[in-house]
Amino acid sequence: MPMYPTCTLSSASAARPTPVQRLAKAAQSCSGTAAAYTTCVGRRYDDVERGMCEKEFSRFKDCVQKAMGRKW
Repeated sequence: MPMYPTCTLSSASAARPTPVQRLAKAAQSCSGTAAAYTTCVGRRYDDVERGMCEKEFSRFKDCVQKAMGRKW
């Protein structure tokens, strides 16, 4: 007999995506806005400064929030 009991996940909890998985799926569905943001940052990656791609980031963030069905 094992010293510690084994833990198994129920099928209901195993089927439910984790918050990180939900975020990844939402970000994946926003690939167009993500590409615009990364392109903007990539243009000046050696001289990044706060707010330089604010418009693109805001569009990406709004898309992810809409895809997740929540705001933060």
